[in-house]
Amino acid sequence: MADARAPGQVLVTGATGLVGEAVTRALLGAGHEVVALVRSPAGAAPLAAAGARLRTGDITDPETLRSAVPAGGAVVHAAQLRVRRAGAGALRRIEAAERVSTAALAEACIAAGARLVYPSGAFVWGDHGDRWIDEDTPFTPSPLGAGKAAVTRRLRVLRGRGLDAVVLHLGFVYGPGSTFRTAFYQPARRGLLRCPGRGHNYWSPVHADDAAGAVLAAVERAPAGAEYAVVDDEPLPLRALVDQLTDALGRRRVGSVPPRALALAAGAPAV
Repeated sequence: MADARAPGQVLVTGATGLVGEAVTRALLGAGHEVVALVRSPAGAAPLAAAGARLRTGDITDPETLRSAVPAGGAVVHAAQLRVRRAGAGALRRIEAAERVSTAALAEACIAAGARLVYPSGAFVWGDHGDRWIDEDTPFTPSPLGAGKAAVTRRLRVLRGRGLDAVVLHLGFVYGPGSTFRTAFYQPARRGLLRCPGRGHNYWSPVHADDAAGAVLAAVERAPAGAEYAVVDDEPLPLRALVDQLTDALGRRRVGSVPPRALALAAGAPAV
């Protein structure tokens, strides 16, 4: 591991999201000065109350990102374009926003001597059945991982120009919000949850607070250029994940739904 960095200023994009908020609170708890980049301060009052300094910006406006990068500090790029349905068109918009925003932050970090921590995702490795995946596994991304795989490859190239980047490939992030809430928790509470397909495919979840702990370590101690898979220590089939959720809620275990039917609601790339 690299020598620990002293607490300094960290810019967190997407600070009101599930990962971004957990990261902001972890950084504040470790003594860092946090600038939370938000689209609207109105929804970020709890972060301001916790000690973060709010700054308005948008990942579709690169200039608001470049001007916010702290000299000699760090950037955690946790923002992602939000869509209701992950269809092909929405996926293209997500990938474009990811590509443009990360490129702007990377160039600004090179100029400012700042570290860039990029939370990627496990979808960059695609489907490997029941075989183990680690950081040396080549990228064969699923549709939801293609954009992040391309961005990660670009960050690797920019290391040759002096970019100090650390990439964290997060598993399926669960916690009080975001996709876990809308796709699993709320439908389970309402008796509408169904398991997509047979549920034999393995998932590697990670709790938002554990993901935030990994980001904190990446900001403070990871070697420049490092990449890590960040997941809980026990992958499980999707069927088991669904059963654990319904059991925890005291609900009856649910049946399955054909993936094609789910694609109508969630979008084919998501399925």
